[in-house]
Amino acid sequence: MTIVTADIIINELHLDVSEKAQIESLINFAKNYIVSTTVKGGTVEDVVAKTNENIFNQAIRGIVSSLYFGSAEQNGFGVQGMVLLNSIRNMYKGVE
Repeated sequence: MTIVTADIIINELHLDVSEKAQIESLINFAKNYIVSTTVKGGTVEDVVAKTNENIFNQAIRGIVSSLYFGSAEQNGFGVQGMVLLNSIRNMYKGVE
């Protein structure tokens, strides 16, 4: 299992390396948020094992981007983030 890292997101968003600690913090928040809204008492490993690693990573990217650039305050996590979160929840619960 390979979860997206701060270095990858910094590269994708063309951010300065000095932002690494903040991006790591946002990644941790995103992982915890995804897990806690998917299954009570679960872990990242549990959720990824029952869903899809690529979708999980895309959800992290979307949440981090929304939070970093401030759009989460106005629009939640955006349509992309919400679709990915719902997909993860549905896959975890076995809904096709």
